[in-house]
Amino acid sequence: MTKSKKITIIIVSLFLSVIFIFASIFCILCFPIADVIDDEFISQNVSLSEIKKDYQEVFVDDFNSETLDMNSWNFEGSRVNRNNELQTYADSMADGNVLLEEGCLSIVAKEEGRNGKNYTSASITTQGKVAYKYGIFEMRAKLPFGNGLWPAFWLMGQTNFFNAQLWPVTGEIDIMESICGRENDNTIHSTIHYGGTIFSGSLYRQGGSFILEEDRFSNDFHVFGVIITDRQMLFYVDDTIHTYIDITSPECDTFRKYDKYIIINLAIGGQWAGSPDDSTVFPNSYLIDYVKIYQHI
Repeated sequence: MTKSKKITIIIVSLFLSVIFIFASIFCILCFPIADVIDDEFISQNVSLSEIKKDYQEVFVDDFNSETLDMNSWNFEGSRVNRNNELQTYADSMADGNVLLEEGCLSIVAKEEGRNGKNYTSASITTQGKVAYKYGIFEMRAKLPFGNGLWPAFWLMGQTNFFNAQLWPVTGEIDIMESICGRENDNTIHSTIHYGGTIFSGSLYRQGGSFILEEDRFSNDFHVFGVIITDRQMLFYVDDTIHTYIDITSPECDTFRKYDKYIIINLAIGGQWAGSPDDSTVFPNSYLIDYVKIYQHI
């Protein structure tokens, strides 16, 4: 064997070894082993206030400052395009779709042209900055009103590989989604998505809804939250737990693998919300009084 062939073999071998090592590290960080289930079951007969006695606050943003705390939050920005939605998201405070005033965060949907879209809005996340696997994730907010508006408060799992999110592998937890207007403005939906691959999309979903009797969510502030343990999720509005989901099946292991970060966004249009019409008022605001996270004591 000639010297040049030996050198080529060595180089190729080293290259393949590096690729193997990189792939192994990627798999270990992106696809960890699920926690063993060891939490006690929370009975449906236990009230929300009783459950909270065993938790302590570990994160709070009450939005009383003059600008968004970028140590906790990110702008998802105009690169994000989900569900055939009609808006482009703000890249920074300068775009004018996120305001902090009177102790609230205001996500403002506007009818204006930007980045080839006719509407603008905002989506903020705590990805890579604030994330927990289990606990209580809670928001107090006043929802917008109008056909085609789609506010949400949700969680996504992130890996330890540059905080990457590999939907649906890392799981999705929709604490609150509302299709505003069209007589649906008194209803919120809570859903989890899991299973499948980044190529197939999610294979499974579970969830429930909550109906606000004789009122709508745009008239006042309400508390939306979820309690996540290694064996179940409990979704609530104000003091009422409205949906219990058992996640002890192997298919739900994703929720025992990854820390979860928060997303708060106001979408416009899309596959579920439909389009705004002449009755939809712009600008229109999604007001958030606070966001809190609690951990079990």
